[in-house]
Amino acid sequence: MLTQLRLIMTMEPDPSRTPHPGSRRCVSTAHRTVLSITVALVVSAIAAGCERPIEGKAGPATQPVARVDVVRPERHTVRRTVSEPAQLQAFETTEMHAKIAGFIKSWNVNIGAIVKKGQVLAELSVPELEAESQQKKAEIEQAISQHKLASAAAEVAQANVTGAEAKLLEVRAGVKRVSADLARWQSEFKRVEELFRARAQTGSLVDETRSKLHSAEAAGEEIAAQVRTAEVTLIQARAAFDQARANVAAAASATEVAREEAHRVEALLAYTKIEAPFDGIVTRRHIDTGQLTKPSADSEPLFVLARSDMLTITTDVPELFAAEVNPGDHVTVELQAMKGNMFEGTITRTAWALDPKTRTLRVEIDLPNPNAKLRPGLYAYATVIAEEHANVLTVPSTAPIREKDKATCVIVVDGKAVRRAVELGLNDGTRTEVVSGLTKDDTVVKANAASLVDGQPLESLPPTPPAKP
Repeated sequence: MLTQLRLIMTMEPDPSRTPHPGSRRCVSTAHRTVLSITVALVVSAIAAGCERPIEGKAGPATQPVARVDVVRPERHTVRRTVSEPAQLQAFETTEMHAKIAGFIKSWNVNIGAIVKKGQVLAELSVPELEAESQQKKAEIEQAISQHKLASAAAEVAQANVTGAEAKLLEVRAGVKRVSADLARWQSEFKRVEELFRARAQTGSLVDETRSKLHSAEAAGEEIAAQVRTAEVTLIQARAAFDQARANVAAAASATEVAREEAHRVEALLAYTKIEAPFDGIVTRRHIDTGQLTKPSADSEPLFVLARSDMLTITTDVPELFAAEVNPGDHVTVELQAMKGNMFEGTITRTAWALDPKTRTLRVEIDLPNPNAKLRPGLYAYATVIAEEHANVLTVPSTAPIREKDKATCVIVVDGKAVRRAVELGLNDGTRTEVVSGLTKDDTVVKANAASLVDGQPLESLPPTPPAKP
């Protein structure tokens, strides 16, 4: 404005122009009049401008009042969860194969059939195995007969041992008698011989007594020979008895071998009946009457049986949460194919080691299925509660201000903003646990607290009703 004033005041008539002599006076008077009016207007504008501050050049200004949403800390249960796709599997799924080669004699169940443990699903026909079973039974009877004969021979041998022992005792008793008789004739011969030397007896008596003595000595030698014979007979009888007992043991072993062979064949015959290993439902059938079975696990199974009273939910937890997931953690399972039905369970087991290809942890949840309502193969969505803090002080997740490794909240004190340092805990995405720094009576700015400064006046909006836990 001052610049314009200076320009106006320095305006002079153009000397190049030569006015009319009669009009010089009029032009000069008009020029002065316009100049006076312009100066007056400029001065008035300057005065008016000095009465109010220029925008952006104000003096000390007060901070504006901010309208904010406020809440009070509340106690809630905060959970850290991980949700991953999952799949339902039967707790047990068994492919039924034939152990032996044979022809399908009959099959009794089809897919969808509910079976019980031990129920016969199909039966095979193996004629050669049945004939072998009859042969093994005949061999058992033969072995039993051999065992009876050996037992009878052992009894005879034992009787012979008993007779030989009695004979030996009898002979040994004769030894004592002969020995006593020999001693008597030896003494008698000595007495008669002394009398003969004293010429008290005749020579004929001496000869007679000597003859008696020789007879007693011969009887002693005979009885000694009989003792030796009885002893040898006893030894032979005992050896025959030992052999007979060995024959009995061999016959018994042969009988056991025959029985075991029969049991082996019976066990093979048992494989001709395909039985259900547990209660379940038949999900596949691949046999027909007269079909030849192949005893191999690589062949197509005769039946596929799935257990129905218990299911296993499998899911893979990412590496970020793997260290926090343990058996016993709570799990919520949602089945999309069943109108979003929710099922509660707990982690039964984990693989502990992560899959090196996917960097995920295999987690399994066993879920009872008494009514067979749930079916293997259904797609599910499992939410694992990796960590849970119950009944803790919390604020909305939008309230804390995080700056590097520090956290603060803005609270309202006497209508002004005050920043307070807090220690945060678990965050579930909606609410954040406050470990320390706040109480339930504090008034906390709910959102956009980072734009507020300490001491700034605040106007609290009407509080919104608290959300249900």
